[in-house]
Amino acid sequence: MRRVLVVGCGMAGARFVRRLTALNPDVRITVFDGERHPAYNRPLLTGVLAGHYRSGDIALPLPPGIELRAGVRAGAVHRATRTVIDSAGVEHGYDALVLATGSRPEQPWRHPSRPERSSAGEHRLHTLTDCLRLSEECVGARSPVVVGGGLLGVETALVLAGRGLPVTLVHQGRHLMHRRLDAKAGALLRTVLEDAGVAVRAGTSARSLTGRTGVTGVRLADSSVLAADLVVSACGTRPRVGLARRAGLAVHAGVVVDDTLRSVTDPHIHAIGDCAEHRGVVHDTAVPAWQQAEVLAARLSGHDRHARFTGARTLTRLIADRLDLAVFGEATTGVGTGTGVRGGIEGAAQTDVLCLSDDRHRVYKKIVTRNDHVVGGILLGDLSTVDTVRRAYEATEPLPPNRLHLVTELGGEG
Repeated sequence: MRRVLVVGCGMAGARFVRRLTALNPDVRITVFDGERHPAYNRPLLTGVLAGHYRSGDIALPLPPGIELRAGVRAGAVHRATRTVIDSAGVEHGYDALVLATGSRPEQPWRHPSRPERSSAGEHRLHTLTDCLRLSEECVGARSPVVVGGGLLGVETALVLAGRGLPVTLVHQGRHLMHRRLDAKAGALLRTVLEDAGVAVRAGTSARSLTGRTGVTGVRLADSSVLAADLVVSACGTRPRVGLARRAGLAVHAGVVVDDTLRSVTDPHIHAIGDCAEHRGVVHDTAVPAWQQAEVLAARLSGHDRHARFTGARTLTRLIADRLDLAVFGEATTGVGTGTGVRGGIEGAAQTDVLCLSDDRHRVYKKIVTRNDHVVGGILLGDLSTVDTVRRAYEATEPLPPNRLHLVTELGGEG
């Protein structure tokens, strides 16, 4: 019987276990998971915070017959003997080891040697435990601050504002979601947040927290202090690669894997999800993690030993109260300022940008094409064409000459 050890039971690990069991029920599977709440839909945590879901609503079912060691971490990997020593000191043998260790949140004011335990009023939103703690402690908060204006920070700020809290969002970039949005979309997004009651401080970073026994403020880069009795860090994540690094595996940003999702160092070890680096890219969203889980399950089950992961083209959606947003690919190419079509030459490639902007109704749409193929875009305030855009982004055939159907339902394909 083949023995598979899985380290991590998040979205990638849970999907992999379900698919592997379905494809080959005879595989013996042991799963290590250090969380108290294994296997849940992490992107829905803000929905739990908003009260749209209960914690049980976002649980991901695990198949019967697996050995789930909840609350137990993998402490060391001994590649020569193909064994893993868990945090309880128990040794486990494996034929295949799958690392699905996910990522850890960044907290820029913490020194790496400082313990992970947060002080009173200091929060992150990375696990279900984090979410439940934040939900309890934000009740009655007088001056909550969210640090980080990326996707999670924006969504968290909107949720707190929706709970009636006077929240401030601090972001070091010149505009919100600066890695995903262009300046026009970032400015319009700020207006949407301000309409919802979120105060935005962009162009400055949080350097430290003030307060001895609990948070009293956030010290900014200019040495000013923003009053705060509750701070949520949403400053991005980094792959959890400590276990892989200690095992001597090749690690850059993530565990380096090939198209079969095997470590380039050891063919008996694999990595999927947020901790895996494939062709120089670490995918930090759910869809690529699920795709990797499907490919690896097909290979290890024997169902399809030729299965390969060659990359992902995913569209990220944020649907919150008062905000509809979808962004994908090379969305920051060109800066839209109005309605029209812009063209340009990048090397030998023809790049065009189609924009539609309606500031009054808080709508901005931008589609970037290269050589008649969609390579990126932004849909803000109106997702009526999102399925059309998704199909065009995933398609291999070139676009028709008339492309208005990508930004408005009134534009027929032609």
